[in-house]
Amino acid sequence: MSIFEISSKPISIIKNSTISDAIIMLLNTKISRLIVNDGGKHIGIITEKDIGLFLFSESSKRGLEEIPITEIMRPIEFVQEDISPENAAKTMIEKGISSLSIGEKQEVRAILTKSDLVRYFAATFPEKNKVVDFMTHDYEFTHTAAPLYKVVRKMLEKKISRIIVKNQQEEPIGIISFRDLFRISIELGSEDDFSGRNFDNVRRGFLSEDGFGDISLARDVMSRGLITVRFNEDLAKACNILLENNVSGLVVLDGNNSLAGVISKSDVTKALAS
Repeated sequence: MSIFEISSKPISIIKNSTISDAIIMLLNTKISRLIVNDGGKHIGIITEKDIGLFLFSESSKRGLEEIPITEIMRPIEFVQEDISPENAAKTMIEKGISSLSIGEKQEVRAILTKSDLVRYFAATFPEKNKVVDFMTHDYEFTHTAAPLYKVVRKMLEKKISRIIVKNQQEEPIGIISFRDLFRISIELGSEDDFSGRNFDNVRRGFLSEDGFGDISLARDVMSRGLITVRFNEDLAKACNILLENNVSGLVVLDGNNSLAGVISKSDVTKALAS
């Protein structure tokens, strides 16, 4: 099977769009990346993680309506359509990227994502591996009472796009992702003037130690509830749970129902590459 058979049609955004345009499109379409289109030519790619890492570390006073997506877009990684999903997974792991584009020069005919590879693994390798074989044992977490600015700083320092939230009993009860922060940014910024200084204040406020970022706690912004899977479950079944719930990772429970780690689309990609 070639990757073209399991790939998806790309969704594009025009070159002169701003970061606010990209955020709104990502939220509305519930996808994680956009191909940048310049007059019919595909010139770059922009991802949710790229936006998040830039958005909450950018120090200028520009509003998001003033920052063009070309400032943070990345080059497109092209591959031939006849390579196998396994070799595509190896390429993603080696290059540290989350998608590959099928086509050449400046034309993306299809895009292969980790979600596509997870779908392929679920259909092709049932009962071949257990979750514990490829799960990540180390994971980043915070607590419900942690000030938001500390949470965002940790996400930036670790270059992660989501973090698990635990309660006082050390039980995982929620998760905070860049997508949660995007949604809050838009909601608060649009209360007054989305394109002006108010939006910039909201964006910068996430890292403020004496304003919004201090009075808001992790429990105020987290998405409640976590989707779990047992450590000894079939990895292909975990893949189906990831796809059915449109999430990038699951919390893994051990035999005592304690948090043992996480299994993500990246982990499944590593399994396929191996």
